[in-house]
Amino acid sequence: MNPWLQAGLSLLVGVLTATAALVGVRVSTRGNDRATTQRELAARREEWWRRFVWASELALDPAPVKRVAGLKLLAKLAQSELAARDECLLLDVFQGRVLDELLEALAEPEQS
Repeated sequence: MNPWLQAGLSLLVGVLTATAALVGVRVSTRGNDRATTQRELAARREEWWRRFVWASELALDPAPVKRVAGLKLLAKLAQSELAARDECLLLDVFQGRVLDELLEALAEPEQS
């Protein structure tokens, strides 16, 4: 076999191998990046939920100042990009319930 042909084929095989390895690395890196992004989003949504629980506990506190602070925090949480449609519906119902209780509590002394 011609030595130039053999050298050319060896070079071609080496270039194809290196190209395939590079493509494989890029594909696996993209997959890892996507998984990392999903994990980060899940962690951020988990933290959003912890803040919701904290704000809702404040909103249900007997002290009016804490209730107002809790309601304001809930309003801020509703503005977050992490609050999906279901979370916004939950916030709406929860705030409505707390506000109704506050209005009833304010109306009771007047009725007495």
